[in-house]
Amino acid sequence: MRGSTLLIPLLCALASLALAQSPVKSHPQPGDAGTPAQSGEALRSALAEAQLELVFDPQQAQRLLQKAAVALDELERAGLEFDAQVLTRLQHLVRSGDEAAFARERAALWTGVLRQSYARLEAAVQQGNAPEAARWLELREYRSATRFDPPDADATEALRGLAEGRIQPSEALTAVRADLLDGYQSRLNEALRGLEVAQQAGWRVRGAEERALAQGYFEILAPAYRSQRGEAALQEARALLATGSPQQIRRALEGFRAAPLSPRERARRAGQLLRFVSLVPVEYARGVSGGEGHVNVTKDLEITEALTFLKSAASAWSDLEPLLTAHPNLPAIRRAFAELEGGLRAASQKSDPPTARWVGERSQALLKWLEATLPAGWRRVDPVGDLEVIRSQLRSAQNAVAAGRYDLAELARMDAYALLESGPEARLRVFNPQLALELEGLFWYGQDPKGLARLIRERAGAAQVAQTRQVLEARLREANQVLGREASPAAIGLNAAIIVFREGLEAVLIIAALLASFRRPENLHLRRPVWLGVGLAFLASALTWVLMWGAIQQFARYGERVEAVVSLIAIGVLLLIMNWFYHKVYWTDRLAGFHQQKQQAIRRTGLAAGLGLVAVGFESIYREGFETVLFLQSLVLQGSLLDVLWGTLVGGAVVVGLGLVIFQLQLRLPQKKMLIFTGLLVLFVLTVMVGQTAHVMQVVGWLSVTPTGWGLPYWLGTWLGIYPTLEGLLLQALAPTAVVGSYFAAESLKRRRLQPHIAP
Repeated sequence: MRGSTLLIPLLCALASLALAQSPVKSHPQPGDAGTPAQSGEALRSALAEAQLELVFDPQQAQRLLQKAAVALDELERAGLEFDAQVLTRLQHLVRSGDEAAFARERAALWTGVLRQSYARLEAAVQQGNAPEAARWLELREYRSATRFDPPDADATEALRGLAEGRIQPSEALTAVRADLLDGYQSRLNEALRGLEVAQQAGWRVRGAEERALAQGYFEILAPAYRSQRGEAALQEARALLATGSPQQIRRALEGFRAAPLSPRERARRAGQLLRFVSLVPVEYARGVSGGEGHVNVTKDLEITEALTFLKSAASAWSDLEPLLTAHPNLPAIRRAFAELEGGLRAASQKSDPPTARWVGERSQALLKWLEATLPAGWRRVDPVGDLEVIRSQLRSAQNAVAAGRYDLAELARMDAYALLESGPEARLRVFNPQLALELEGLFWYGQDPKGLARLIRERAGAAQVAQTRQVLEARLREANQVLGREASPAAIGLNAAIIVFREGLEAVLIIAALLASFRRPENLHLRRPVWLGVGLAFLASALTWVLMWGAIQQFARYGERVEAVVSLIAIGVLLLIMNWFYHKVYWTDRLAGFHQQKQQAIRRTGLAAGLGLVAVGFESIYREGFETVLFLQSLVLQGSLLDVLWGTLVGGAVVVGLGLVIFQLQLRLPQKKMLIFTGLLVLFVLTVMVGQTAHVMQVVGWLSVTPTGWGLPYWLGTWLGIYPTLEGLLLQALAPTAVVGSYFAAESLKRRRLQPHIAP
């Protein structure tokens, strides 16, 4: 028991020394003994060592407290505030030999330093003082990292952008909060898990320390908790953290997230979660042999890899679980994670390891639970998340080479390349073909530097493999930047506004034309059923949106394939509309048809006449509504619902304004010219949509890719759908040419047919 009690503080001290490194460099200020981070680390390491010496050498522990006092004084001169009696209490606890109380006091003091440092950091960012913010950013803790889930550097990048004037303080503050609060909430969860383990094992000292850490981390998150749940809930949570069980504390924190994940981050973590779980049985099967009752661990490295994948999956799940608090599958998922972890730990200790079949079945069961639990929108294909898994496999390959296991290195390399080829590479061949070729050479038999396949075949040393892997990492970071870009929100919103304006204006003109003949007093009552049909058409259009959105979301996991199909349908309808329009059939014939239906309805009597006019109003609007829903669904798949929503509102507002003017002027506006103008706008939208759809079809492998070699700026793709591939450019040129060309061809044919009937 005593050995376990002493081991934990020792590990804490070693962790304290490891975390002395910092992502942002700063320099000592005049008159200071060091930066706040240096003073903070001196305080933490002195207290950790004092706790180690508390039982063995109390006098040495007292001397270490003097070092801690110096560091504490430096932090006070930097602006932090502390209880004047804190050192006195620590000295008394050393004399009394109370390990648990000392651990509790030490944890509270350290998390108090972190809380004040975070407050100073926020204040500096709000003031736009990047150098001061960088000083305080050093004094922080990160979420526990694995090889597959490295610490975030978002706050560091945000401060760099703030210092260079690239981003505003408000934007930097959002990034800083997301990074640090996410890390401290992760630390809080770890402390609660440590508290649970300590209570089950009866470790009094560790239990006291973990509870104090949990309380301290929670105080950093307390403002966010208060804003989300109120003061009463905050006080109740504090009381539970002081005396409650870990289960009670978790229930109080259920659903709380101090730094909410963006939709993209949710999708990224969900992709990592599913990918890591699927890799667990693959790695495990490579590390064991034998069947039921006589399983042998043959490759320890593979078991370690399987366990690391599972830990990384659990880390991703811990980020997503608070967002799914009401789901009934959560207990089953927790049990599945616990069962798998228990089996893999048994294998790592070579104590009754499970069979590869058992691990495979449990992993498949966990995957089914996860797929049934995660929202469809989170399970969309995320090439950026795949790149992170590829990096992890490359690290595994390098570790295997360092251990002399070239067979395992080749397996890891092939796993990484298979993942690259099945996902991100297809997109890279469209976005940046040259980068895709460079990555392929680095994975296989490139010359400068040598590709990984060549190095592994030649049994090269770890240094050479590390050199190639570093180049690969740099190229993967470039790929991450390319694939992480989304379609321009402004471009998507503008396209949505144009579509809504075009379709809405046409509907307004049709209704205005139909109602124009109902201006006499004896016919005014006939307008009501037309307006009723219009209202029903709006409701039907909204229902169509819901049904179509639900159907598309069911297939969201197919990612760009759904976007390609929907975009193809939308282009087909657009081409049909444009051909009708340019042949003067769409407007003239359609309006004539509505007038004919109207006259037939008027000739009827009673209910039949009313229903006929309702049908006229309904059909005149619903067709436009259906077309608009179809086009907007395609835009949502390219961007986000919010981007499409603001464009829809803008376009709708303009249509409403024009509609009021049109009805007020009783159709005295130049309708034909307005339709021609909006027709040209839709022709522009068609051209952009063809380019974007061709691009998506190339991404999913439905259309060949012939790079042009031109270095086109990225904004041409996001705004105009122009990408440097021969197929995309030809299709973009062909679409408007076909529409306009068919018009001139039809006009020429009509003139030739009429020529014999024209008198000389």
